[in-house]
Amino acid sequence: MAREARPITDMSTASLLATTRPAGPRAHTDVRVSNLSLILRTLKAGPLSRTALSQTTGLSKATVSTLVGDLTGLGLVTEGRAAASGSVGRPSTSLHVSAGAVAGVGLEISPDCLLLTTTDLTGQVLAQRSKPVQDPSRDPEAVIARIGVVLAEELVRLARAGTAVPAVVLAQPGLLDYDTGRVHYSSAFDWHDIALASGVAEAIGLSLTEAGCRQVPVPPVLVEHDARLAALAVHDAFPQVRNLLYLSGGQGIGAGIVADGHVLHGWMGYTGEVGHMPVEPDGALCQCGRRGCWETLIGFESVVSVYPDDDPVRDVSQPVGERTVLLRERFEQGDPVLEEQLAGVQRSLERGLSVLVDVLNPEVVVLSGWLAAFADVLLEPTAAALEERRLDVRSLVRLEVSALGEWAPSCGAARVALETVLEDPTAMEDLTPLACRGRVR
Repeated sequence: MAREARPITDMSTASLLATTRPAGPRAHTDVRVSNLSLILRTLKAGPLSRTALSQTTGLSKATVSTLVGDLTGLGLVTEGRAAASGSVGRPSTSLHVSAGAVAGVGLEISPDCLLLTTTDLTGQVLAQRSKPVQDPSRDPEAVIARIGVVLAEELVRLARAGTAVPAVVLAQPGLLDYDTGRVHYSSAFDWHDIALASGVAEAIGLSLTEAGCRQVPVPPVLVEHDARLAALAVHDAFPQVRNLLYLSGGQGIGAGIVADGHVLHGWMGYTGEVGHMPVEPDGALCQCGRRGCWETLIGFESVVSVYPDDDPVRDVSQPVGERTVLLRERFEQGDPVLEEQLAGVQRSLERGLSVLVDVLNPEVVVLSGWLAAFADVLLEPTAAALEERRLDVRSLVRLEVSALGEWAPSCGAARVALETVLEDPTAMEDLTPLACRGRVR
């Protein structure tokens, strides 16, 4: 049964989606499910004995033993070897979340490629693949059909491995409708009012049928903003930071904003469209139809626009990552045109971040994408400029580079896809994977 999708608002490890979970057991009509979730989330942070679980969660030892038995029966928890303590009594055993029992599938939809990440409850990456979109026109029907094939391939692979999939989460840039899974508008694709979630679910089913794998279930397909998902994943490297700004650097510019430990979502989910801030009102025309947007100054396509149309760095059919490598090679060779462009990007980056830092007051700003590839050029002068502008000597912002690179959005998406099981471990009862011998083409 499909479960309701909710937008991400809470950055704490114990609650990634809209609800804020308390630190201890909850008393309500479904206390068993609540406490199963509490045990599973606690073990996800690291293996513990039953005694340690009781002490950590506040649940009685008898209750912990019963719940651990239930989670073991669901295939979500496994028991390690008994540890000899040297004291009298039964030796304790460590409890672990099961590797490979359940996996979240995340897929970033970028204009030039599809980036897929699959992770299990242990945090292990089970798969990470990049697939070309194969349609330079970015026709929504063609792109959705391609997504269906890529996801069907992964679902078949996981079914053969005996791994259950509670959800697929799509990381999509643009203005999204979370209730219906529609894309209101995406300037990167020039998409308007596209039924993305339902279209992808239908495309997965069609691909599975054509492959002779109809018995493989199609999980719920959810949609979330790519930059917010990336901020969620990147935040793991800064666990003590409660205010963080993640800045994506692709064909466009987007942001994931963590404020007081929560990923900002906004009234209609539009928070983070910083690439369309009017930093130069009389500037160049943006794909969104307005002038002077920030991404017309620091977006990848704007930077390479100084090169001829037939130059490889302007080939939009190729991933931005590959074209960034070409651009970096030119920089290493001392390309004066590129050096001038990068000087302009640094000034524009400084201008836009000055506004965002004053408004959001982040402790850390994380750059990704092509911006991160030129961190040696951009970070130091931008950090120095922000330091000069700070309003208080204590409000120094740190500029960092994402260690996840291009995989950050799909990693965040895969993590969120596991929330159905973390929220209600009994959902595993409906997620038994079915084998398939067909082949997705």
